[in-house]
Amino acid sequence: MAVLDIYLARHGQTEANATGIIQGSKINPPLNKCGELQADALAEAMKDEKLDWVVTSGLERAVQTGNSVAKYHSNTPFVSDARLNEISWGEADGKKFSDIGTVMKSVVGKWKNGDFDARIKDGESANEGRKRILEAFADILRVSRERDYRKIIICSHGRIMRVIMATLVDKDLSKMQQSPHTNCSYHQIRVDLGDDNADLDPSKLTFEPIRIDVRDHLLNLKLSEHEPSLLSGL
Repeated sequence: MAVLDIYLARHGQTEANATGIIQGSKINPPLNKCGELQADALAEAMKDEKLDWVVTSGLERAVQTGNSVAKYHSNTPFVSDARLNEISWGEADGKKFSDIGTVMKSVVGKWKNGDFDARIKDGESANEGRKRILEAFADILRVSRERDYRKIIICSHGRIMRVIMATLVDKDLSKMQQSPHTNCSYHQIRVDLGDDNADLDPSKLTFEPIRIDVRDHLLNLKLSEHEPSLLSGL
């Protein structure tokens, strides 16, 4: 039995997070000082894990977070995959939540009620996010089995993490809001990859939640260093 543990971590804080700016895939800010501290704390939490692979989205904030983790795993392969990028919030990207929050909440509400094709203008739907996540994870699982990986970390983003958990663990996109997180917290999920001939379609596999929203490593950071609560539901 080839069992793979996946640590699914959110990136550290950016100035957009800290100032209430909508941050989808169309904007690409780096970590701020607080985000760097959070990434370092995540790295410390992961340093004694025998990680076989560090995977990140293609956006700078996730790549920086992954690089922090990788500094304790110098011989571990590192790859960035744009299919793990944050969802696109379309015309809302880069705008203040106070100015566009009503529109965003309307779309998120439609997703909760089963309309997964809803989107903000020029943005991405939940179904589109799900499609690319399934494609990415099919490749991640295939490579992990071929190389006999047992533990990997994926550094990604808040909404797309909700899509991942709802797609893989819950098998129901309407449950996206049931996966809480903050900057640099992580989920640990586990999947049996089976033998060499087993089907690795992630939509058909069982992903077991081991630990959800682990943030003990962040407790020594000041409360002000966490993302404003007005964005926590997104």
